[in-house]
Amino acid sequence: WLDESIIQDITPKLLGDWPNTYTYTKALSEYLIQQEKGNLNIAIIRPSIVGASWHEPFPGWIDSFNGTSGIFVAAGKGILRTVIANNEAVADMIPVDVAINLTLAAGWYTAVHRPKNMLVYNCTTGGINPFFWGEMEQYVMSTFKRNPLEQAFRTPNAHLTSNYLINQYWITVSHKAPAIL
Repeated sequence: WLDESIIQDITPKLLGDWPNTYTYTKALSEYLIQQEKGNLNIAIIRPSIVGASWHEPFPGWIDSFNGTSGIFVAAGKGILRTVIANNEAVADMIPVDVAINLTLAAGWYTAVHRPKNMLVYNCTTGGINPFFWGEMEQYVMSTFKRNPLEQAFRTPNAHLTSNYLINQYWITVSHKAPAIL
């Protein structure tokens, strides 16, 4: 109901030190739960980037193309050719079944032990088992070259770059020019 220009003006002020609205609203939600929990025993699970399953219901299972799964499939079909990202940044992905199992275990622990303080579980791997976006690019592309997806648009050939100009060049050459043709 607010005018778009007002939203653009107030968003930076609301965010403060938060990098984006996603992390800001997650923090607001946690704060609200903490303030309103009353006598309830509460646990919060904070998974990093949730990806395909590790074991359950079977390795590689996904139920949607949201987030990184959609990006990987677009790259595998040859639609996505360039992504701006830092190859040295940690791709802190957690399998969906690991996040679900932690949720079940935390729920059980919270119900049985009834801790006085709200427990927060960070479900991540980057600190003990870092996997970098540059490595992710190599694994994803080699997997799709060995096991091509059905009805691919083009041969998979996506690349990550942290350089804005190089990314814009490849967007023009690999995305816009073919679309115009």
